Amino acid sequence: MLRITQIGESPSTLKVEGRIISDWAAVLEDESRKLIEAKQAVVLDFSNVSFIDRQGVATVRRLKAGDVRIINCSPLIEDMLNGEEGE
Repeated sequence: MLRITQIGESPSTLKVEGRIISDWAAVLEDESRKLIEAKQAVVLDFSNVSFIDRQGVATVRRLKAGDVRIINCSPLIEDMLNGEEGE
């Protein structure tokens, strides 16, 4: 399960809670893209993300490449996001 709650407007902060896996990764990307298309800066608060799979890692890397900022990320998930593409 994944919960995404908008908690700020300037920049737009999305509090992400749960597991970023398969189809849920696409939901996170869609919600982030809506804000980006509305010309808003996007920050993802990962303080309550408990797990991320390969698809989630790929999705978040794409978002980061598009200037989405990630905050409050656990060291394990941060290592996964900053790891090599082939992992």
